[in-house]
Amino acid sequence: MSLTGKIAIVTGGARGIGRGIVLALATQGARVVFNFTSQSSADDAAELCEDVRELGSTAVAVRGDMTLRKTHTDILEAAKQTFATDKLDILVNNAGAGDNRPLEDVTEDIYDHLMNVNVKSLIFMTQAFVPFVRRGGRVINLSSISARGGYATQTVYAASKAAVEGLTKVWAKELGQKYGITVNCINPGPVDTDMYRAAGEVHLKRMEEENAKTPAAPRAGTSE
Repeated sequence: MSLTGKIAIVTGGARGIGRGIVLALATQGARVVFNFTSQSSADDAAELCEDVRELGSTAVAVRGDMTLRKTHTDILEAAKQTFATDKLDILVNNAGAGDNRPLEDVTEDIYDHLMNVNVKSLIFMTQAFVPFVRRGGRVINLSSISARGGYATQTVYAASKAAVEGLTKVWAKELGQKYGITVNCINPGPVDTDMYRAAGEVHLKRMEEENAKTPAAPRAGTSE
């Protein structure tokens, strides 16, 4: 499959699964704009841009909080200015936040943070992207097996990822019929990333049990 000439946007692209997505797109010839949120990821973002250059493509990193509409505009402007076009092809809504805690410990701040990052930012990034996408464009949303897994301590996270599944189905019909855009959702299982390892001992133990059930390879996945 060749993506030569295509322009892709990847949210949360500097590390983990997002980094793997950026590299996969670039390997197929796409030019990529990706975002990162914190200064701690700046070196990773710069390194990724260099890795993409070595693959013979171009990547641009944009720092910004995905819960802010300005960040969505900044990402699109970076794509249009860098590649001298207002026609885009692919959006991968990868940016996300996680949390594991019993229902009794859930706070409004935790709820607001996860819903804003995992649902609100995805909705409004896609809304901003649609006016610039070519017919036949692609939107790919990252959900999680947690949307259906019923894992204890994931009240808000599971709810946010189930929401991603729901809106993907809505957009597949709405954006498909109106603009010819295909919209799909990917539900990764355990993937060995910084976010995965930061989830805590209880979650890691649970995921080890899940990994052991995987027939092909009883381990966590990798971004590659």
